[in-house]
Amino acid sequence: MTAAKRERLETELARLVVRNMAAVMEREQTRRGLNKVEFAKLCGITATSYISILEGRANPTVFMVARISWNSGLTMHNLIHGDEQTPNPS
Repeated sequence: MTAAKRERLETELARLVVRNMAAVMEREQTRRGLNKVEFAKLCGITATSYISILEGRANPTVFMVARISWNSGLTMHNLIHGDEQTPNPS
C-alpha cells in the first residue's frame, strides 16, 4: 500500500469516528436535556472541543475519547462505532 493511500484511509477512518462520536454525543445531549456547554462540561471537555466534534473538525486523541466515555457513562465502543446503546450505569 502506498503512503498516500494509507494516509487517505487513515483520514477517512478518522472522519468516520468523529462523525459517529458527534451523532452519539448529540443524541445523549438531547436525551439528557442539556445544552452544549453543559454536556461538554459533563464529558470533561471544553465547549469548543465539543462543537469541533459536532462539526466534524476535531481530531480527538484516545485519551479524549476515554475521558468522554468515562465522564458520560458511554462506552468507548459506542462513541467510536455509533451504536445505539444505553449508557453504562455509574
